[in-house]
Amino acid sequence: MKSIKLIEAAKDTTFPLICVFRDELDILPVFLHHYRSLGVTCFHLVDTGSTDNSIDYLLKQKDVQLYTVDGGYPQANAGVDWVNKIAKEYCLGKWTLVVDADEFLQLPAKSNQVSLDQTTRCMQKELAFALYTPLIDFFSDNLQGDPTNAETLAELMAIAPNCVPYKSYIKKRIQAFPFFEIRSRARAQISGISNYFVKSYKIPLVYWRPDFQYIRSTHACTPIPLSDNCAYLFHFKFRAGFKKRLERELKNPDRMNADVYYISKSIIKNQESIPKYTLDLRTMNGFQGSDWLSPPDFNNDWQIENQSKAHYFELMTNQKIPSESYLADNLTRLTKSFSWRISKPVRGFLFNRGVLRHDHYPERLERDHPLADQTIAIYESFWWLVTGIFRLPVAMYRAILWHKLGGRRRSK
Repeated sequence: MKSIKLIEAAKDTTFPLICVFRDELDILPVFLHHYRSLGVTCFHLVDTGSTDNSIDYLLKQKDVQLYTVDGGYPQANAGVDWVNKIAKEYCLGKWTLVVDADEFLQLPAKSNQVSLDQTTRCMQKELAFALYTPLIDFFSDNLQGDPTNAETLAELMAIAPNCVPYKSYIKKRIQAFPFFEIRSRARAQISGISNYFVKSYKIPLVYWRPDFQYIRSTHACTPIPLSDNCAYLFHFKFRAGFKKRLERELKNPDRMNADVYYISKSIIKNQESIPKYTLDLRTMNGFQGSDWLSPPDFNNDWQIENQSKAHYFELMTNQKIPSESYLADNLTRLTKSFSWRISKPVRGFLFNRGVLRHDHYPERLERDHPLADQTIAIYESFWWLVTGIFRLPVAMYRAILWHKLGGRRRSK
């Protein structure tokens, strides 16, 4: 990562923002305008190979510190390594935003908190170090047309007025931090592809301490106390010009896997079904009229499900929860198994040469990451399936022993 434009007082700014992007010129003006209005004082933007004059535009912005990288997005843990590196140099002891260029933070809507300063003051009073947000997709009526520029968030919402309702999300408690996840069914419904429920939450606003880091994305981070009040993260990936951006992305597909491409193509093909699975904000009082803010709303559910503060108290008092010992033993068993050890050199070789994506190289997670996250990374990797043939004889042997033991008990 190379810096191409530095701000002299970057380390003295109050509310920094970090963003990894590529070819987002049509949305960058409204992105900067929106976050400036919230109180962001310095933008750390990492370009991963734009060809649409984004660089020229950003070089003219006085509050933008600009970096560039030549490839390596998968090897940088989907850009998270760059984010953590910048934050450790410029953001320690500061409230920091980490978002994509098509993500727009809406601060807690049921209060008068209209700025980062007011919001973070309230978070400090409740001893919260971060803000949990649902990720809400917005769709344009026509994804195949030309990109349309906007200057304000209101104009952008007019370009992409179709919002996924809260009722289209699947809610579930999970064992690992942040202990509650929601997944949107809208992309699967629009594309006509079943069982594609995308993870739809992020933690974009954090007070950056020396021991904090994002792990695989802004979906996962070091466990910290989360505010009881949520915000909302508007996602404008599916805005006007989406088809052309997708075609451009295919020329350098390091940020895309086969599933994402297939789903994106299917959404474009079936765009006439968008109204069926979204709310048209033009027919109601904007986002304020959506089911996200109509009781029982998401914020009410989040306040019930937020376990992050209790978990953090356990960490601070060094009181292990019962499952931690099991997770530690299970993780050791997985990583010391013959099948996992014999395939490790192959994974490392492919990853270092850019053939293997970060999500299929679990060794990217260091030992200081939560045990649950390290274990999940192994199970989610296709290597766990590939090496299954080595584990099959052992599993069969154990099943036979168990069957024989059961037979002996029955005979007695």
